[in-house]
Amino acid sequence: MNVRAPHAGTAVPLRVAGERPLRPDAERMLRLGTRGSALALAQARLVAAALERQGTAVSLVTIRTAGDDHRPDEGWGEGAFVSAIERALRRGEVDLAVHSAKDLPTTEPPDLMVAAFLPRADPRDALVGPRPGLRFVDLPTGARVGTDSPRRSRFLRRLRPDLETHPLDGNVDRRLERLAEGETDALILAVAGLERLGRADRIGQVLSPQVIFPAPGQGAIAIQVRTDDAEARDLVATVDDAPTRSAVTAERSLLAALGGGCRAPIGALARVRDGRLHLRAAWAGPQGEVRQGRAEGDLDAAVELGQRLAARLVAPPRRGTRVSRRPYDGAGTSAGPRVLVTRPTAEAGPLVAALRRRGLQPVVVPAIRVSALLSRADLGERLARLSPERIVVASPTAARLAVEACRARGLAPARCTWAAVGPGSAEPLARARVAAWLPTRADAATLAAELPLVPGERILVLCGELAAGSLVGRLAERGARGEEIVVYRTVEAPAPSRRRLASALAEGRPAAIAFTSGSTVRGFVGLAGLAGLAGPDLDGLRAIPAVCIGQPTAAAARSLGFLTVETADRPTPAAMAAAAARAVGMPSA
Repeated sequence: MNVRAPHAGTAVPLRVAGERPLRPDAERMLRLGTRGSALALAQARLVAAALERQGTAVSLVTIRTAGDDHRPDEGWGEGAFVSAIERALRRGEVDLAVHSAKDLPTTEPPDLMVAAFLPRADPRDALVGPRPGLRFVDLPTGARVGTDSPRRSRFLRRLRPDLETHPLDGNVDRRLERLAEGETDALILAVAGLERLGRADRIGQVLSPQVIFPAPGQGAIAIQVRTDDAEARDLVATVDDAPTRSAVTAERSLLAALGGGCRAPIGALARVRDGRLHLRAAWAGPQGEVRQGRAEGDLDAAVELGQRLAARLVAPPRRGTRVSRRPYDGAGTSAGPRVLVTRPTAEAGPLVAALRRRGLQPVVVPAIRVSALLSRADLGERLARLSPERIVVASPTAARLAVEACRARGLAPARCTWAAVGPGSAEPLARARVAAWLPTRADAATLAAELPLVPGERILVLCGELAAGSLVGRLAERGARGEEIVVYRTVEAPAPSRRRLASALAEGRPAAIAFTSGSTVRGFVGLAGLAGLAGPDLDGLRAIPAVCIGQPTAAAARSLGFLTVETADRPTPAAMAAAAARAVGMPSA
């Protein structure tokens, strides 16, 4: 489409080939003012079509705005895309104006009013890359992400401090061209805009509101009229969508109460559920701190709901409001960035100590519970009776229970010959001053292949229920006389940890979550469900960096949706702590 670009503030009728002619019986033809960009015209046509379905004839008038003329490296103020259209509306050159709701200033002028909102489209942001299917986790370290939005930049850097955000604006097609030309590695764009332009195929990943909170009003189209034009107001009111109006009103009320404009680093999203208005919001501070909160209220009290949540966001932290620190910047804090440790409390000590040595603040929230299947006395009796030539422990829990059983039976653990799947499994033995043989890689397959043995050697494998049968079978293939004792059962997502998780999250968003097995990953996700977290809340937890003890655990974290996964170089508490430090942006020791 070729549209002549008039000077800023002038209105020019737009004639579009193929448009339906105006109805001859229309009482009044409303002149609709819009920007001339492809997206603005697409939105204007949605409004025109909605009005025409109600019997109102519409013609489109393009208006050039200050936002269309600024240089790519030049910022602009609130209302850059709105003021010229409002001037044309005031002068009577158009009868109604169409705006993206997120572009509207928070203060409504007394002579103009928003008479209607169309039903809202998807309010979320999307990651767009040079190739289809690019996901947030696929962005390499140091990738450049183009966006001219301070809100997107701050939320993005909070989750991935390694990324470089840089200004890159222009209309959607121009931004996609600049991406193809290599000016940037990825873009953050609104889902609604891409869908309205027929470019949804470029979306690599739709980002959860917990990853990047949408701008207040994003995805909504506002229709503005003169306050004194009762006829236009009544005609436009026929297409007003009440749920969208309530939601956007609450979001904009919060934005106004916080003193923010359309380019403020404030995100908000309201939804209508079960006849109630549910509002969530987040503010990203200049030092990387993020404060979040939620509230709900009646549909007819949207303004008050936004003001109430705004007051909570700026007040000292309280229940329902979460404050999180920025990734470590070298200055540190008295407690350090918080890391959730998902191991059982009895097993968490070495990792807790290693994290503290790194200047991190560990918070233990057991995602699994270990249930011993034998008493210490019974296990000790079986160890004494079997008298194996070697004892193999397949996990830290198996090693700990074995040491406790030996002591309960009066056996000296050091008098036995031990092997462990990896350094983590050997840790309880080391604390008891017991040496253990280790394979070159910390997994059962490597141990079974490398363990030095002679045919007929008696080997006892101590393991958990999940690992039953695998290791002893492989050793038997090499000629060992293997026997297995399943010493414990793993219970994922133990209910008593639900309050511990809720309490930990109430203190603020953790900087990372440490996982030491696939069962801790599964247990944590299940525990979040028990704590009442679902949808956007659960997506927000998955956006926190997952620090994993090894590749199998990392694979489990990725399969369950964690966006950023940091894997320890070795399966030891010290290596886990080093990985956690990397995940939160701390310098290496």
